[in-house]
Amino acid sequence: MFDKKNKRELLIIPIILIGIFSFAQSIHLPMIKEVEDDFFTKSQSILPVYKYESNLIEPYSKFGLKPDPSQSFYSIVKLPEMNNCRDTGYTYIYFSGSDNDIRQGYILALIGNYKRSSKTIYFYIDRNNDLDFSNDGLPDSLVTSQNDFKINLKNLSAKNANYSFKLTRFKYGENVRYKNLLTQHYKAHSGQKKFTNINYCFREQRYNSTISHFNNGTDSFTVGIKDINVNGIYNDGCVDKLYVGAYNSQINSDKLFIIKPEIEDNTFEWGGKSYRIMNIHSNGDYLEIIEDNRIAQTQKLKIGRKTPKFSYLNIFNIEHNLKEYRKQKVYLFFWDKQSLSKEDTLYLSKLNKDFNDQLKLITLNHGDKPKQVRIKFYYDQIKWPVGYSNSEIAEKYFLENVSRGYYLDKKRRLINDQISPKEMYELMINQLDS
Repeated sequence: MFDKKNKRELLIIPIILIGIFSFAQSIHLPMIKEVEDDFFTKSQSILPVYKYESNLIEPYSKFGLKPDPSQSFYSIVKLPEMNNCRDTGYTYIYFSGSDNDIRQGYILALIGNYKRSSKTIYFYIDRNNDLDFSNDGLPDSLVTSQNDFKINLKNLSAKNANYSFKLTRFKYGENVRYKNLLTQHYKAHSGQKKFTNINYCFREQRYNSTISHFNNGTDSFTVGIKDINVNGIYNDGCVDKLYVGAYNSQINSDKLFIIKPEIEDNTFEWGGKSYRIMNIHSNGDYLEIIEDNRIAQTQKLKIGRKTPKFSYLNIFNIEHNLKEYRKQKVYLFFWDKQSLSKEDTLYLSKLNKDFNDQLKLITLNHGDKPKQVRIKFYYDQIKWPVGYSNSEIAEKYFLENVSRGYYLDKKRRLINDQISPKEMYELMINQLDS
């Protein structure tokens, strides 16, 4: 039977354990806002401009789809003062920060002087989504000498929640056939709206991503958030998305994953460690995370297990497959021009020279353009075999950063997944001596 002292000690133990988990050191990650993700540069989104003819305007409908007959036409309550405008068009801007019970997802904008001339173009945006253009403040404008400009919108129900996007003119004389086709398609699929001309429209690029690059000298990675529903809020569960990637990387749309409703249920792995997100600031200003070693890791190869098969092209564009090297030990090394050190270069050469008959050396460049790799191969007179990595290989091997080496036994089983060329060389020397 326990005495009172023993009982107190047993009670203290779980309290201490709870304290360890509760007071894990929080990592504060300030976010850079209005960053350009990969989709920003390749976006082909178009802001179509229609001719304004009446206060009754057909609701927004996706390009190529028939308008919903159950939706009532927009009836403009009051027009803005447009004294300096000789023509008027209108368009729809995707923004859900001004949603109401009647209109969601898109807000209306009137465009003064939409026909390109020496006159300034004015954007009168129905920022509060009430179809009254007299209470939205001054218009945004684009003068003749400008090719593009940025517009900022504020969320009506969330203080300091903002969203910006960039509009760019189409250049005259460029891609004429393509633009003519676009004009024809928009005219044929715009319902009762009267499409103007593609040259009067704008390319739309959205600043709806925020990012943080973390580096404490030991661990480094990049975390980003994408405001999918474009309302200036970055912690909408089941809607907005997270990105985790190599340090200083750009947000990759193919690597996004959904934010779970309970923020603390969102976890990620990087560099052999697991992290839990404790807080996402609603306006995307910062993230707070903790390292949590209780999370079972899934984003890594298991030591002692067979590694995935893959094929690759060498520097001479000859295809090879990992299974060619059965019954041979393999050293697989990923690198790029920036990360490859003089020490790595030295020991890769020594491995290739001294252990060519005992160890198959595969070095794969990951991230550089093939032309740059070929130039380095020839001008640096590289003596060890060089090939090209790709995203499929990187995913199979959970490659997060380069440089990184993997040591495989004769049956393709993983022995070490973090071994440098120098360490590999020293290991081979020690095996000779033993």
